[in-house]
Amino acid sequence: MDDEEVSVLVVGGGLVGLSMAAFLRGHGIATTVVERHPGTSVLPRGRVMNSRSMEIYRSSGLEPVIRAAPPSVFDRYPELARVETLAGREVYRVRREAPGSVAHLSPCEPAFVDQQVLEPLVLDHARKLGADVRFATRMVEFEQDADGVTALVESAATGERRRIRARYLIGADGHRSPVRQALGIATHGPGVLHHVANIVFEADLTALLRGRLISVCYIDRPEAGTLLAMFERQDRWLLMVPYHPERGEHLDDFTPERCLELVRTATGAAELDAEIVPTLADAARPVQGWELAARVADRFRAGRVFLAGDAAHVVSPAGGFGANTGVQDAHNLAWKLAAVLNGWAGPELLDSYEAERQPVAETTCAYSAAKQHERSRSDGEGGGVSPLALTFGYHYRSAAVMGGAPAGTEPCDPVDLAALAGTRAPHVRLVREGAPVSTLDLFGHRFVLLTGRDGTPWAEAGGRAAARLGAPFAAHRIGADLADPDGEWGARYQLGHTGAALVRPDGFVAWRSVDHGGRGGTALEGELAQVLGRLVARPAS
Repeated sequence: MDDEEVSVLVVGGGLVGLSMAAFLRGHGIATTVVERHPGTSVLPRGRVMNSRSMEIYRSSGLEPVIRAAPPSVFDRYPELARVETLAGREVYRVRREAPGSVAHLSPCEPAFVDQQVLEPLVLDHARKLGADVRFATRMVEFEQDADGVTALVESAATGERRRIRARYLIGADGHRSPVRQALGIATHGPGVLHHVANIVFEADLTALLRGRLISVCYIDRPEAGTLLAMFERQDRWLLMVPYHPERGEHLDDFTPERCLELVRTATGAAELDAEIVPTLADAARPVQGWELAARVADRFRAGRVFLAGDAAHVVSPAGGFGANTGVQDAHNLAWKLAAVLNGWAGPELLDSYEAERQPVAETTCAYSAAKQHERSRSDGEGGGVSPLALTFGYHYRSAAVMGGAPAGTEPCDPVDLAALAGTRAPHVRLVREGAPVSTLDLFGHRFVLLTGRDGTPWAEAGGRAAARLGAPFAAHRIGADLADPDGEWGARYQLGHTGAALVRPDGFVAWRSVDHGGRGGTALEGELAQVLGRLVARPAS
């Protein structure tokens, strides 16, 4: 049995695990991914990547590829409905309005792209960056010690087993997460709302649609909670049917014959000519099961093992935040692991992952559960927190943020944040060497100090502090190094000409000050050392 060594082992090769690999490789971290399925997802799952996720993919070089991908059917079939059956009485039908432009907040509009289209793009990008991604490979077991994690993995094709020794392990292995279960980490929240069987089928539903541009439909038969969703083309559909393990029901009960019967019941067409399509190439049954749930892991970390995506939190499909929240987990954790592994941060920095991402998951979980309930009402309407606030307006509170909003602060309108510590650094349209650039394009792989035009003392002090700590760093004076043709800097950052904001590699403000007051060097070095989990400032080894 051969041994291998790698810096980070990612268990789970779905969208979150593949994104994690791409982000880690972008920081130069040796990364291996193992995924038990033979390839990427064949199901649509997430269908919209919100603006924050697209900002993250922009920073890793993926945005142009995603924009060029075939758009989701949501773009062409924007209606959502609730019916008794597709052929029967319509309870309500609404048009899913295109998201309003966020150009005043971000250089990235949301992208309508189905997950089965997106995952291969992220996979290709991760591999081009050097990630080792192995499908049809499952992790059998793992154990950790003070210095790392040893995992035993097995190839489904050959049965060969290998040991992989990693400095850290990330469980991105889905809502049932064997990694989370092995760690004994419980979850909290509403829990399982329904058990669902996915039935993929091909059929011509043109006559039943009756000219309606429906891509998602809540159906009351065979029982309430049934959902019909269009794939990337109009003749392939996904029927999600609740089933009840507590009543002795099992996925093995969904034979091809029963699946066809359920499709005909939901569509209201007793003689519908439909073909049942297996949901996975290696599936022993024609359906795949999942849990419509709302829950958050009690912990996102146990020693050298971290949870991300559905392994850490499960949100209902309503609102489209599931995949987006997971991608943002990966982005938050990747730079921190890189900082520790590359020696310019202390291991204490890793504690901030749970401190920052768990509250975001809890807020998103509550929002999506409420939205799911709204969609089951007779009119399909409802209120709640603004999706824009959930996308851009949340606050981080951890040792990796100096100051910021008090605990319990709800997500708010991002226009009102003004570069507060712990919030996403605002987008400002600037000009560099005659070319347009966003402030967001300055972030990604280093700490960035943004100052007003008279912030030279800050810039110089920041450079000295970062050099002593061994941290990658850049400074930009807005109005001097970079032009602010629209005069947005003052309104968005509210720092004046002498203030400064220290922005982390993930684009969140770590610290800010409105004036250097002659103590810029001391202040910056102390704050940066604390953010990095470095109790004592010291030169890089």
